[in-house]
Amino acid sequence: MLNNKKLKNNNIVIMNFTGVYENQEFYQDLGAVWLELGDIQGTNCYCDEEAEAAIKERISLMEPSGIHFLDSGNYHYVSKIWLDKIEEEFELLVFDHHTDMQMPMFGNILSCGGWIQAALDTNTRLKRVYLAGPPSMEAEADRERVVGINEEELKTPGCISRHLKNSGLPLYISLDKDILTRSCAITNWDQGEAQLEDVLACIKEAASCRSIIGVDVCGENPDDQEQEGNRASQTNQNTNRKIICKLLEICDVLCP
Repeated sequence: MLNNKKLKNNNIVIMNFTGVYENQEFYQDLGAVWLELGDIQGTNCYCDEEAEAAIKERISLMEPSGIHFLDSGNYHYVSKIWLDKIEEEFELLVFDHHTDMQMPMFGNILSCGGWIQAALDTNTRLKRVYLAGPPSMEAEADRERVVGINEEELKTPGCISRHLKNSGLPLYISLDKDILTRSCAITNWDQGEAQLEDVLACIKEAASCRSIIGVDVCGENPDDQEQEGNRASQTNQNTNRKIICKLLEICDVLCP
C-alpha cells in the first residue's frame, strides 16, 4: 500500500482514438506522452478481443499510475484495461452520469456501458466501487461492493471522505466529464448538472484521505465540428486544463 496520500506520479498519457486531442492544447506544455490508437479497429463503444489485445500491447510498458486522457466516453472501457495493470488491492472512485454497469446485449464483449461491472466480475484486486453521479443505480448492482453517491451530495464538503472512511486501500479515480453541466463540458452523451469546482474539490478530498494510484479522464466530443462548431472543443480544452492542473497540484507540481 502506498504511504503518501498523493498521486503516485504525474505522468500524463494522451490516448488518441478519434483525433479530438489534435484540436486541443491543454497538455502540450506538460511533457505528455502521445499514444496513437486511431488505427485499431473495433474500438468505438465496444472493444472486441483483438482490439483489447492491441490496446494492452500499446500500454504494456506503462504503469497504471499517472494521468490518462481516454478520448470520448465511447472509450471509457479503457479504464478497465488500466485497472487490470494494478498489482495491489484497491478501490475505484468513478464520477459519471451513467452507471456503466450494463452488460452488453451480445456476448461478453467489453463496452463503455458495462466496463465497471466487467471489472467487478473479473478483477479480484478491485474490492469496492464508489460511483458518484448517476441519477439511479441498477437494481442488480452489487450493493456489497458498489456504493452510490448522488450528484447532489458532491456539493457538500466532506461527502467523499465520509464514504471513503471505512477502508485504507489506495484509490484509482475515473472521471467522465458527462457528469458535468454543459457549461463546463460538452460531451457526446446526455449529461448531469455537476459543477467542475465541486468535482475537483471531491477529488482533492479523496486524495487527502487515500493514496491515489492513478486517474483517467474521458468525455471529449469527437462530433463537435458537426454539432457544436469549435465551442465543444474550446469548452472541453479549458476544463481539461483545469482538471490536469488540479491533479498536478495534488502532486505538488504547478502548471506553467
